[in-house]
Amino acid sequence: MNPRDIDSLVADLRPVRPMSGRIGMAIVIGMAALAVLMTAIGFGLRPDVLALHPSELVLLRSGTLLLVGLSAAAAVIASAQPGVGLRRGGWRWALAAAALFPLTSLLLVLGGAEFPAWIFTARSVPFCLGISLVGALAIAGPLVLWLRRGAVTEQARVGWLVGLTAGALGTFAYNLACPSDTVHYAAVWYTLTVATAAVIGRLTVPPLLRW
Repeated sequence: MNPRDIDSLVADLRPVRPMSGRIGMAIVIGMAALAVLMTAIGFGLRPDVLALHPSELVLLRSGTLLLVGLSAAAAVIASAQPGVGLRRGGWRWALAAAALFPLTSLLLVLGGAEFPAWIFTARSVPFCLGISLVGALAIAGPLVLWLRRGAVTEQARVGWLVGLTAGALGTFAYNLACPSDTVHYAAVWYTLTVATAAVIGRLTVPPLLRW
C-alpha cells in the first residue's frame, strides 16, 4: 500500500481518552444511592432500618442483592474496556448465593413447612415490583450512556449483566422499605423482579450499544 494512502486513512484520527472504570462504578453506586434516597422519601424505610438495627433477614437479603449488583456491575464495566484479563466472572458466584433464597423456600416446604399463600395477594407486591423496576431503570439509564462511549463487543452478554446489575440494586433499594420478614417473599418476588430486569436488559440494551 502506498504510504500516502496510509496517511490519508489516519489523517482524521484523534486520540480518545480511555474509559475509567472508577467513573463507571461511581455512576452505578451513585444511582443506587439515589434510588435508596427516593424510596426513603417516597415510601419510608423499615423501622428497624431507620433505627440502624435491621433484622437478620434484611441483612442477608441486602448483602446478597449488593453482592449480585456490584459484581455484575464490575463485569459490565470490564466489558467496556476489552483486553486480556479484564473479563469478570464473580457475578456468577454471587448469583449462585442469591439462588439460596428460592432454594431455602423450596426446602422448607419440602420439609413440611406451610407455604404462606398470602404473599401472592400481599398489598406490598405492586410496590415491590414497581419501585424495584423504576429504581432499576434509573440505574441502567446512566450506565448504558456511559457504556456507549466504550467498545462493548459482547452486547448480548452485557445486556443481561446491565439488567442484572440494575435489577439487583433497584430491588436492594426497595428491600430497605419492604415490610416482609419471610424468606418465601424474597424467594418469589425478589427473584422475579431481578429476573424481569435481566430479561428487559437483554432485550433493550444490545441495540443501544451496537457500533
